[in-house]
Amino acid sequence: MELDKRWIALAVVILLVAFAGGIKYSNYKSDRQVEKDALFQSLEEMDEAEGQEAESKVIQVYVTGAVKNPGVYRLQEDDRVHQAVEMAGALDEADLKHLEMARPLVDGETIWVPAAGEVPELPASVNASGAYGSTASQGSALVNINTASAQEMADKLDGIGPTLGQRIVDYRTSNGPFKDIEEIKNVSGIGDKRFEAIKNKISVR
Repeated sequence: MELDKRWIALAVVILLVAFAGGIKYSNYKSDRQVEKDALFQSLEEMDEAEGQEAESKVIQVYVTGAVKNPGVYRLQEDDRVHQAVEMAGALDEADLKHLEMARPLVDGETIWVPAAGEVPELPASVNASGAYGSTASQGSALVNINTASAQEMADKLDGIGPTLGQRIVDYRTSNGPFKDIEEIKNVSGIGDKRFEAIKNKISVR
């Protein structure tokens, strides 16, 4: 009889230990699941953030003239002229009233910031097709190769198609504005013969 009681007591102890172990295992599984759920949520948030970043298009514009740091700047496609000018740092003598500061930027354009007394013929603008140009070059017999859009050069210059016009825009974006009209011969596809055909129709100011 005494032996039976001992076996019963031992069985009870074993059951209690097993029960306690089961509870701990259940809690462990629950904690692990919470950690896994948190990890998956974090990964999903990272993927979403990367997707949003990829959707925003980066553009490049060249800012020159009366600024502290002329050069090519990377911005978002919905950014405005004033943001590009602020990045370049307008000098004290800069005359900003002739710039359309609230205008959306266009990829590949050149923004010239005039100094006081150095007023452009007409303020810069975006043409009807949405490409960057200048009203000065549009209203003049000469095409300003430092501000005209690729399409504008293709429309107004003999022997310059949209592809070659884009090469001119790419060149000035990478190297800065043309210092003289002959520098356009550095653009791939423009040799002496093609330059002779357009030299009397282009300007750099």
